[in-house]
Amino acid sequence: MGNSEIAPTALAAQVERVLAEWRVARPDLDPTPFRLFSALAIAGRQVQEFYDASTAQHGLSGPDFFLLAELRRRGEPFQATPGELTQVLVRSSGGTTKLLDRLVAVGHITRVANPDDRRSTLVQLTDNGRRLIDVALQDHLAAEATLLQDLDPADTSLVIDLLWALTSRLRAWTRPD
Repeated sequence: MGNSEIAPTALAAQVERVLAEWRVARPDLDPTPFRLFSALAIAGRQVQEFYDASTAQHGLSGPDFFLLAELRRRGEPFQATPGELTQVLVRSSGGTTKLLDRLVAVGHITRVANPDDRRSTLVQLTDNGRRLIDVALQDHLAAEATLLQDLDPADTSLVIDLLWALTSRLRAWTRPD
């Protein structure tokens, strides 16, 4: 049974068992940080599964959705360079190229000449892609709102602030200047 098939309370209990085992195996170490990082890793996987499930009803993967949404967010003429998309979507250039090729093939985006740089192209949302992302975005945001509706807004804000603080520390750790 994969972790996504285990109830959250069972996952939390599993993490607590692992912590207890580490306390026995290495009593000289404090494994307490594992609790937070395990919860974050599990939540991250669940968020990805949520994005994939939410967007699949529209024939999109999570990455497809984010790329189309990024173009839509930019407003008319719904364009960006592949490099801009790579940066915003936090993907490799190769991963972005594969994603672009797939979305061109199904008619959601097109590549057009860049009038500011003849050596490059722009990625543009097609009318079909715009209609699709408008509906998918509306449905996705409704699903997110449903998931958050019973949470206290102050708690939600605190979680966001804490996650950004941890993200900053993680970036400093993994990308020292």
